[in-house]
Formats: sequence, C-alpha cells, structure tokens
Amino acid sequence: MSVEEFIAQYDPKVQDAFLQLRKLAKELLPEAEEIFYEGWKNISYGTGESRSDKDLIIYIAPFKDSVNLGFFRGAILPDEKKLLQGTGKLMRHLKIKKLTDFDLDVIKSLILEAKVERFGGK
Repeated sequence: MSVEEFIAQYDPKVQDAFLQLRKLAKELLPEAEEIFYEGWKNISYGTGESRSDKDLIIYIAPFKDSVNLGFFRGAILPDEKKLLQGTGKLMRHLKIKKLTDFDLDVIKSLILEAKVERFGGK
C-alpha cells in the first residue's frame, strides 16, 4: 500500500492536515528518509541508517479526527510554549485537528530543533 492509498482512508480534514505536514517535513528535512510504517499507521523521517527510534526524527500519524506530529526526542526539545504532549521518557507529540490551530513558525521551529538534535546542525 502506498502512503497515498493509506491516507485516502481518512476523513478529508485529516488527509489535508497529514499531507500538509508531510510536505513540511519533506521541505525541512530534505536529507531524511521517509519511512512508511503501515502496521503502525504512520510515516517517519530519519537518517536511513536504521529504523530504530535512535535514528528517527519525527513521525506523522493520522487518527479519526486529528493527526499527531510526533518527535522521537521531543522531551529534550525546547518547547517554550509548552505545546508538546506526552509522558514518555523521550517521545512527545502535537495533536493537530487543523494546522491553523497552531503557529506554523512554531511547528517549523520544533521540526528544525529535532533535526539539529539528530543531525548535529547539518
């Protein structure tokens, strides 16, 4: 199944948020590999060195009425506005119903911080 076939199963609002986030991820993480995890129902972006969490930066996961933009090391990212949710040791996420609910510059900043944390500023 392709990513396009996968996301077509969801509500149009979820599809729109998912596809906008995917476009943003590809734009901000051009050196990252997009990995489709059909069983986990998400796409992740990482170094391509492995599919281990340590080599992944972010993920985008659709749900019934929202999309999670997840950060594999979100707990150590600067989150001045306290937008990231989650209680895991490292992972955090933004729950997005529509991107207009968030300042796009803040989302971009979080993705770029995650990139710097993983790639060391490359």
